[in-house]
Amino acid sequence: MISLISFEDSFALPEEEAKILKLNYTTVDLCKDYNDRIKPKGPYDHYKDDLVQKQEEEKTKFYLEGRQIEYYYVCTKLPNNHGLVWVEKENHLVDLIKFSLSCRYKFYIQKTIKSEEPTVQNIQLILSEIEDKAAKIEKIVDLLQSSTFNQKVNVHVGGGLITTYNELSLKEDICTDILQTELNNGWRIIAVCVQPNQRRPDYILGRYNPVLEVTSKNEASR
Repeated sequence: MISLISFEDSFALPEEEAKILKLNYTTVDLCKDYNDRIKPKGPYDHYKDDLVQKQEEEKTKFYLEGRQIEYYYVCTKLPNNHGLVWVEKENHLVDLIKFSLSCRYKFYIQKTIKSEEPTVQNIQLILSEIEDKAAKIEKIVDLLQSSTFNQKVNVHVGGGLITTYNELSLKEDICTDILQTELNNGWRIIAVCVQPNQRRPDYILGRYNPVLEVTSKNEASR
């Protein structure tokens, strides 16, 4: 499926990525404008390092040979080895199936030529891309599991939500009905501590209390 696509705006991206996506691009002098956005260097743009800066009326003004340069013509240099190219907003002819699976930028389809029947080559390409995506997802899941489970002591490790708790409570030898009541009251389970000499485990609970009096709250609730 061949499509003519366009982006929301022109932008810069690494040349290798532009080649992989098979986009039209140009190699031009790039710089950062006063809002720190990358753009092609225009004929009236001047590098900040080449200008004289003066503090006047609590504002920084720029001069070149005695002539003031407006701030929107002041830009900063990019590193010499930045490896970026400039991609225009419109008129990119791509293989839509392969492109949509690889592109991480928002784009719009202007025109599309669709074959009457899918070819074997297209189906194989789609299956190959799906397998690659599934493999990447599997690696991410494995990484998350390894970072949230301590295999040495066989317990789960608390995630980022635990950093929001400011109040703790210890519930010893309680049944699930009482635990459910605590969960309904906003408490969340931080740890389950199974004891060798009692029928039910102990629970360490946590929650965020916006009206907590920290001066009088020196110990966990029980």
